[in-house]
Amino acid sequence: MRKISLLFILIVLLFNVVHAQEDDLQNRQNLIIDIDVSSEAMITPKSSDYSVKYIKVNLSHFPYESFNQEVTSFDTNPDAAIENNALLFDWDNPQGQISFGYNTQIKTNNNIITIKEKIPFPLLNIPKNIKQYTEVSETIDSNDEGIIKLASKLVEGEDDLYVVIYKIAEWTKNNIEYDLSTLTAEVSQKASWVLTNKQGVCDELTSLFIAMLRSVGIPAKFISGIAYTSSPLFPENWGSHGWAEVYFPDYGWVPYDVTYGQFGYIDPTHVKLKESVDSAEPSVQYKWISRNVELETKKLDIDTTLKEAIGITNEPISLDVNVLNENIGFGSYNLVEVTLENLADYYISTEIYISRPEEVELTENFIKNTLLKPKEKKSIFWIVKLTNNLQSSFIYTFPITISTLRNSTAKTSFTSTKNDIIYSLQEINNILDQRQEEEQKTYSKEVDINCDINKKEFYSYENNLINCKITNLGNVILENLNLCLDKECKKFDLGISQKKDFNFSVKNFKEGKQALTLNLKNIDISKASYIDVDILDKPEIKIQEIIALSTVLFDDQFKIEFLLNKQSVSNPHNVEITLSHKNLEKTWIVKELHDPRKFIINLLGKDLRKGPNVFSIDLIYEDKNKQTYKTKETFVVELVNVTLTQNFILMLNSFIAYLENITLIKLVFVTLGSLAIFILILHFIFRKNK
Repeated sequence: MRKISLLFILIVLLFNVVHAQEDDLQNRQNLIIDIDVSSEAMITPKSSDYSVKYIKVNLSHFPYESFNQEVTSFDTNPDAAIENNALLFDWDNPQGQISFGYNTQIKTNNNIITIKEKIPFPLLNIPKNIKQYTEVSETIDSNDEGIIKLASKLVEGEDDLYVVIYKIAEWTKNNIEYDLSTLTAEVSQKASWVLTNKQGVCDELTSLFIAMLRSVGIPAKFISGIAYTSSPLFPENWGSHGWAEVYFPDYGWVPYDVTYGQFGYIDPTHVKLKESVDSAEPSVQYKWISRNVELETKKLDIDTTLKEAIGITNEPISLDVNVLNENIGFGSYNLVEVTLENLADYYISTEIYISRPEEVELTENFIKNTLLKPKEKKSIFWIVKLTNNLQSSFIYTFPITISTLRNSTAKTSFTSTKNDIIYSLQEINNILDQRQEEEQKTYSKEVDINCDINKKEFYSYENNLINCKITNLGNVILENLNLCLDKECKKFDLGISQKKDFNFSVKNFKEGKQALTLNLKNIDISKASYIDVDILDKPEIKIQEIIALSTVLFDDQFKIEFLLNKQSVSNPHNVEITLSHKNLEKTWIVKELHDPRKFIINLLGKDLRKGPNVFSIDLIYEDKNKQTYKTKETFVVELVNVTLTQNFILMLNSFIAYLENITLIKLVFVTLGSLAIFILILHFIFRKNK
């Protein structure tokens, strides 16, 4: 038996968190942000005879009051007028160089537009001033057949506007790769190009998102501005960014940032500077009247500084996390279930992150997005795989942390040893399919299934019983229920508040540690119960690697070696090992055989008999039920070149050994017999001499 001192308990504390928020700016209630925007243009004469009557600069990239931001200060340089949602800078007879810009301070907030009621889809009676945001534009080619077909397929059969928009946003986030290489293009690519190539930057992801919405009649506009990122892909944390706003009747424009996974809200690092029908609309336009002059313009320089972060926002979401199996073997798969409950009376979309040690591998993205309707409760799942590269003598504990963008967290863990159950990917997928079917068949919650087994560890030859108690918790009669274990099924009906018991025989199932699944189903119900069992095989030992000299001399000292190799998964108990031949018998007892065990026995040639000596290795052992098993191996060692004196000693040794091995009664009879023979011999000699 393995000594407890050899069992080292290792708790994995240093965990490589895949997702770690380096700062909490996205969780803040308010941010105070300073922004300096500037640019310039050089007036370059083409000849000595030149003139510039005036230059006008139209800058549409500037902040204004909206639901998520407040402009607390705003100064232009030089002075500028505001016309048609743009700043207008004006110079008469300028010379050399002109420069322009503004400084502003913005207070952003982490508020969310609370949509409490279902809005029917498709949208009807869209206001005239909104309809322009449903039409085709330069890069948002919503009339593309591929875009129309995909968007229609995604939302087919759905009548809830919030759900429709969520499905399109989620598809865009999950299926379009954020790829900076498209920045090398002179202009943003069309939405149809992004769909075909499955890549793009924020403007292009947003254009595709808007195009799919417009293709199914949902108004959406393009928003340009500034946002924060901690991504190493960018040299600066603050930079230009694009997202969308989507029209909800009776509520107005609701922000969606598909790049950041923020559906129905934006975090306070977003500063809105411009809204437009299309992402290709320029932010700066120049008009001038001149002669023999070139105007060399520069891009906008935007410098952003965070001045203050205020408060923390908590999401109205209850978060809980559990693992399917608290103990798994090395290399096993496991299922992480996250239960979310919307405590608010409005729609909420949230990104959820899983953090785990590096030994726990993910089979999918570590980020998931989910939509919760008012007061809704639902579960999402991750399938994880534990690495094989672990030390067999350790017990490991692996922590799992689930978090959302807005400060909700939950933690759990599972343990692992070499001998725990190993679940295959197929087994976990089957369980996941069952859980999702339970979610869909909502009446499953009205039935309770409680199953237990006589013994969780037993041998395959044993007849073990599972007892299941099924209770109807609802207010309707349950008809045509099927309760199945493997291929054995019980069909029955169950009245309101009624309970029924069923027994299943567990015999001749496959051996090993496993989860037995009992399924309860009908057209409205899908429920499962899992029982972890360890079905032991019959213990088996093989005697292997017998090493012995084929011939020895009388004065030789020699060794006999052999290996007891456990062939079964279960451990043999009370193993009695006997090595014997006619002059010798040695016995050892092993309480429990965990691993292969080698035996080495030292013998002398004089302990043998002249000629061939047949050795026998006999094993008698038990399982935990005291059932007995036997095995035996033989081999031969020959004693050669025996002299007359050595032969006399061997005969004497043999006689002594014989005496040692007989009972007292036999010894008396042998002694009396020998004495009688001796007397007869004396009598014969005496008569002869007479």
